[in-house]
Amino acid sequence: MPSSKTFFYAKNLNDVFYQLKNISELNIVGGCTSFVSRELPEKALSIRDISDLKVIDKHERYIDLGAALTLSEIEDLGEANLPNIFYEAITTIANRNVRNIATVGGNICTKDFFNTLYAPLLALDARLEFMDEDDSHFQPIMRFDSIPHGMILSKVRLPLEEWEVAVFRRLGPANSINELSAGFAFLANSQKNQISDLRIAMAGSFKFRDIDLENKLIGAHLPLSATAISNFMLEAEDFFNEATKDKNLNPILKSQFWNLVKYSLEQLT
Repeated sequence: MPSSKTFFYAKNLNDVFYQLKNISELNIVGGCTSFVSRELPEKALSIRDISDLKVIDKHERYIDLGAALTLSEIEDLGEANLPNIFYEAITTIANRNVRNIATVGGNICTKDFFNTLYAPLLALDARLEFMDEDDSHFQPIMRFDSIPHGMILSKVRLPLEEWEVAVFRRLGPANSINELSAGFAFLANSQKNQISDLRIAMAGSFKFRDIDLENKLIGAHLPLSATAISNFMLEAEDFFNEATKDKNLNPILKSQFWNLVKYSLEQLT
């Protein structure tokens, strides 16, 4: 006999924290689009209609996006107001009808899979704000493993840097998730014909970004030679294989990582 599900709603943040404190094993959800192919939790609390979690606050160096904003609400800000790889990633997610329901917080916090926005957020050095009824703090997404007990994801902070080379690719089927699904992001800047900043990220059933790998090309002269690209590719393959050795990845994903890194580096030459 199927177990019953209980769905709760909150009108404001006070409601949210009251219910988190008083209802055991309560799961925070947004638009619930990630549950299309899997079972809803036994107890779920929707926060998608809470106005305090739908803020849009743009500054010179960053933009804050409330966790309950739908993907279409963010898309409507336009590419000029968002990092281009983040905007592009949003437009690749399902279709407009799904993006009208799905929230940015839900895309980030899905259990057991790192969704389409995760690789761009890793590459951008995004920060996540968590809050409870008494306090809030920001955490780099690179250090994010799980939502702290009794807290909720309230904001996503995106740096608004300019990038000379920015590459995003969504891999796998267009409207579903399987073992070949992943996102890839690459960012690079240069100064005086030398690479000054480099970011490489990939995420799906795993997440990958390694600053030690990226640092190996910092200071390299442009254009990159074929030998320099080849040598870096060998190191990138080793770093990636080591980071994902326990994930039983489909070999196609490993090949796609290699090919996308090579393609991205060639944009620098």
